[in-house]
Amino acid sequence: MVSVDLNEDQFLILEDLTNEEIEKLNKFKEFPICKGIKDQYLLMFLFSKKFDLEKSHILIKNNLMVREKMEISLPVVKNQVNEELAKKSSSFSIIGHKDKEGRSIAYLYPSRLKPKEYTLKEYLTFLLWSQDQSVHDHSSVHRAGMTIIEDLHKISMFKHFDSRLQDFLKKNKLNDMQDVFIGRIQKIYILNPPFILRPLLSIAKTFMKIKIISRVEICKRDQIFATIDPSNVLIEFGGSLNLTYSEYFDKLQSNF
Repeated sequence: MVSVDLNEDQFLILEDLTNEEIEKLNKFKEFPICKGIKDQYLLMFLFSKKFDLEKSHILIKNNLMVREKMEISLPVVKNQVNEELAKKSSSFSIIGHKDKEGRSIAYLYPSRLKPKEYTLKEYLTFLLWSQDQSVHDHSSVHRAGMTIIEDLHKISMFKHFDSRLQDFLKKNKLNDMQDVFIGRIQKIYILNPPFILRPLLSIAKTFMKIKIISRVEICKRDQIFATIDPSNVLIEFGGSLNLTYSEYFDKLQSNF
């Protein structure tokens, strides 16, 4: 069993910043919208846009608008999250585990969750919490970006695809998820692709940039180990990391 020892007050994103990053952070703090937001959370947005101040400004403006309309705080902490929804383990990451390029690893298993069984606010709260907790990952991880491992086993367009989020974003004239949610996706591994994969990718193109779609690789489980050591991949995804997300979630403190 792998132990989990995370301190809710330990913001590794603040560590080992370059002089240029510190300078950009200080300039970003001058934007009125950034007033009162702690450095670790401002850095989430800056790293997502490679410290481009104007793009970071658009991202934080859109992100905060979504939170305001849905009455979701920045940050979201564990005790605000629907535990049942979280433990479905349909979308998650485990802090501290990286691929060989130093990227964080996120897991998607859409068939484990029927989104419409929960309110849109519950669903968005969990998604935003998953991103907000990235402040506990080291700055080097944020520079490297993110690798996604997505298992599409038994996925159904009718059961597991939720149009509410896409409709909400369109209603608020937010057509690109990369301008709403943080994270720099560098690679997406697709496991167990269904025959409906092409329609899914077509849908994805309506709210994701083409360059992100181009980073998708359909593969078998053992192929992901070319870029990720098996010790950093959960057993259920073919690796040797002996930990479940439910166990990880239970070990996190309530204000994490």
